[in-house]
Amino acid sequence: MVKKGLTLIEVVVAIFLMAIVIAAGILLLGINLNVIKKANELTIATALMQYTIEDIKNIDFPPIYYDTQYKFGDRPHNGSFYKQPEEIDPKIDGNDWTPDYYKNDFIVKRFDFRYAPNGDFILNVSYDSKQDTDLTARHRVDIYILRRRDKYILLKKPIYRTRDGLY
Repeated sequence: MVKKGLTLIEVVVAIFLMAIVIAAGILLLGINLNVIKKANELTIATALMQYTIEDIKNIDFPPIYYDTQYKFGDRPHNGSFYKQPEEIDPKIDGNDWTPDYYKNDFIVKRFDFRYAPNGDFILNVSYDSKQDTDLTARHRVDIYILRRRDKYILLKKPIYRTRDGLY
């Protein structure tokens, strides 16, 4: 007797194997799209970081007693005194420095910490006085790039500006 066709079990096994192959292909496609999305997000975050760094580098560091040097970033305070870098929570503290085009997807935070010529953090100066400007010899600006949706920190980088122009 010659067999002409497939049995029911062979058809079910063939359909099952095809379903596994198709599901694996769709899963790989979904994973690939997620990786591409994260790579694009990180590329934009890196460009925003570079833009912010260049923006800070272009701020003129004026001579002592000239002005209040307010453009470097936010000066977060706790009560009546300034916060130190380790006391900052970028998800809560600071203003949004994001360029308008990226405001829907990202948050750029800049925090300005000032240091005296001897390297000490300028701590005992009230946030409502301008005395710290006269004491500042070095700025440390911490830049954070956050995802707006969940405030996840994508990038963080401290940069430094000194009166003699070194970074």
